[in-house]
Amino acid sequence: MVNERFIELLTKKLSDEMNAAELEEFNFLVANDDACRQQSAFFKTYWVKNEEQYSNTDLMFQHILSKIDVPATEDQPANEIPAEGVKTRRMIMFLRSLAALLIIGIGLSVTYYLKRHDQTSQDLASLQQKKTPSRVKSKIYLSDGSVVTLNSETTLKYPPSFKGPTREVYLNGEAFFDVAKDHQHPFIVHAGKMSIRVVGTAFNVKSYKNDIASETTLIRGSIEVTLADRPSDRIILKPNEKLILKSTTFKRHTINRNLVAQTPDTAKTSYALTNLTYLKSNDTTVVETSWVNNRLIFKDEDFAEIANKMERWYGIKINFKNTDAKDYHFTGVFEKENILQALKALQMIEPFSYKYKNETIYIY
Repeated sequence: MVNERFIELLTKKLSDEMNAAELEEFNFLVANDDACRQQSAFFKTYWVKNEEQYSNTDLMFQHILSKIDVPATEDQPANEIPAEGVKTRRMIMFLRSLAALLIIGIGLSVTYYLKRHDQTSQDLASLQQKKTPSRVKSKIYLSDGSVVTLNSETTLKYPPSFKGPTREVYLNGEAFFDVAKDHQHPFIVHAGKMSIRVVGTAFNVKSYKNDIASETTLIRGSIEVTLADRPSDRIILKPNEKLILKSTTFKRHTINRNLVAQTPDTAKTSYALTNLTYLKSNDTTVVETSWVNNRLIFKDEDFAEIANKMERWYGIKINFKNTDAKDYHFTGVFEKENILQALKALQMIEPFSYKYKNETIYIY
């Protein structure tokens, strides 16, 4: 990274305001620092133009000066320059210096971005990928000792071995993470709009592209979540808490900590912190992580949400011909039941009919 002192010296050199001592310091930096030498060569080429381009630049400055009512001084003899002429020249030098500084700043930013983007592309290209189809779960042992259990229709991208200051993986779907402790190398899960940062902990992440909401459930330890469209927010979860992300305001969740919801005109990602969902008040069964133990559990969920889970669980498609049925609410536990047995059990709670054809369930 080019230091601020070099930027200051380069600005002065480009605007012809450098004294002998500063020139010596500038030459030393260029001779002994590769980054300074490269930036100097780049901006010298950019700044030093032919006479016509300099003339255009001067016209631009004169145009600016005319807007601020500063009189021009081209016709004044060199030994009779009035105070206004001195101010004009100082203004021109100031504007040229400011322009040089802006160009340098933009150039450095572009250089950093391109290098960062190139490095990120190379890193992503080297990742391994594990993908689970519907009805299948899988367990992965990462190189740092962390264990990841993948739910159905889930994709995890991860490096063969972790290198650098962080341990980063990319998730689309649902997974339970049991992360090995390493305080020097935080573990980061990128899932949709969430980036979840941990050191050593156990948590569940659910982020399917076709679900209206994403969830992060903390079982043990501590996690910090940041959102792609709200990078200034830092959401800290405590054990037995769940973070829910949604693009609209929440209406049905009971909130035990802060709820952040914006007006429709400014809304980005709304989020809420809630407690874990237990099947019964005297039961330790956690609904959010029951899939790890091969149990499909839902509590007071609408049929549309349950249908998404059943599609992944049973490897079928569910099509609602009766759209009112999407709003039916159910509580249930399925472990060994097939799809037809599960639907018959739901029919005992709400009235609906169905037809099974070509791996698709039609709800009437």
